[in-house]
Amino acid sequence: MLFKADYGNAPGGGRRRILRIQLLALLPVMLAALVNSGYQYFQGMALLPEFDGSDLRSRLVGILSVNPEAPGLYDYLAAGLAHVLPMLLLALLVGGFWERIIADRRGHPMEPGFVLVALLFVLLLPGAAAFSHIIFGMSCAVILGKAIFGGDGKSFINPALLGIVMVQVSYPAASVLHPLWSGMAGYAGSDAIALYHRGGEQAMAQAGIDTWSAFIGAIPGTLGTTSLLAIALGAALLLLTRVISWRLLAAQFIGLLLFVWLAAAFSDPSADVHSMPLHWHLLLGSFAFGAVFIACDPVASASTNPGRWIQGFLIAGLVVLIRVTNSTHPDAVIPVLLLVSLLAPLIDHAVIAWNIRQRARRHV
Repeated sequence: MLFKADYGNAPGGGRRRILRIQLLALLPVMLAALVNSGYQYFQGMALLPEFDGSDLRSRLVGILSVNPEAPGLYDYLAAGLAHVLPMLLLALLVGGFWERIIADRRGHPMEPGFVLVALLFVLLLPGAAAFSHIIFGMSCAVILGKAIFGGDGKSFINPALLGIVMVQVSYPAASVLHPLWSGMAGYAGSDAIALYHRGGEQAMAQAGIDTWSAFIGAIPGTLGTTSLLAIALGAALLLLTRVISWRLLAAQFIGLLLFVWLAAAFSDPSADVHSMPLHWHLLLGSFAFGAVFIACDPVASASTNPGRWIQGFLIAGLVVLIRVTNSTHPDAVIPVLLLVSLLAPLIDHAVIAWNIRQRARRHV
């Protein structure tokens, strides 16, 4: 299993192999993001026929000769590409710009890790994120989340996570009027959890959200978080290649099951969200994506096996706690992942200290 120190100290070829696997694991997620963003775009256009379509993304959609009246797979992919590709290219450009400056200042070659940071960052954004916000967020991700710690593998927090947190905190009132932002709570993600708070299963049905559409990813949400199917495919590759820890991943999903059951058993039964089934906690919001691609990042997670179990249960417990007690919070995953990432070194320290005390007692 890959340890944090192993990644940070691995030779360049080893880090590039890991990077290639991580990028390959994100391919099905990106494909699902393209299709769903195009689908959501046409859904939004149908709901807002007065939208003039004068923005850059809509003009690109027009150039690609899509059929908005009866869209098919090509039309969804083309519209999705028109929205996602400019965002990704801009994120790569900004990340590469700062990476080049940092490399020149340190006299080292450029590190390729900014490519993964850019992809993860974009997949945590809604399909209509402002370009100026992408520049700001990616700058924070590369400079504050990676460069100041020494580069790839040296940080204790996922740079993309830090970038999205900075965008969420800095632009909490970002416009939600664009068609692609229908059903969204700005940069905080899908509004589906809050929708369940307000009306339970009936509200979900009225919004056109069912189990199948949520599983394949045909619902509103940030780009990479809507398709549990695509996320599961990426997780399978990361587990088979041992890039991520199965213990940490299992702890998050087992913890989610446990804490959802506790919330339903010991909370007010009249509150819909307290009895929200486990599958909705998995399908709505960004829990699955965060669990696989952010929490299990070998650089930003606990390195000890007991620490991984503790970290995973802590993530699941806090996510469920916030979701069932705060009706205004849309998802809870991003702030929880940030908090627990900051606690990961402390968790490892406590585990190691406990092991030392136990060994000392046995030899007394």
